[in-house]
Amino acid sequence: MKFAIIFVLLATTIAAINGIGSVFGPAVDFLAEAIASGAKEHAGETYVRVMNSMGPDVEITANCASADDKIDETKLKDGESFAWFFKPNIFRTTQFWCDVTTSDGKKKHWDVCIPTMDNESPNWYLRGPGIYLGKFDGSQLQKKESWE
Repeated sequence: MKFAIIFVLLATTIAAINGIGSVFGPAVDFLAEAIASGAKEHAGETYVRVMNSMGPDVEITANCASADDKIDETKLKDGESFAWFFKPNIFRTTQFWCDVTTSDGKKKHWDVCIPTMDNESPNWYLRGPGIYLGKFDGSQLQKKESWE
């Protein structure tokens, strides 16, 4: 994300200096505005994502909540995900958990976001062997939970 913002700002500056703003500028300006708007809209918030990677015939049902907020029950087919943003409380003790059941009989309750996590924007991948934490693109997966 930082790279994209730097690239857009650099491209906008170069376009303005070279006088090609009318050809290149509108698209870059739109992208820069969209990125800035999204960053401003969610400043200080934590992003959490849960993705179904169980396989083509397995659907999951997820119920996620914190002490103060409940996320609507979500059903996901393979390859689908859902995500939410939240603003941690002033003491940074906000904790979210999920209860997940799968159409093939697996289930798990686990903490998806706790104050002591190193990863401020956790991306969870539900897979056959268990529940993994990784990067947004699915890389660097680390198994964190086993199914019950």
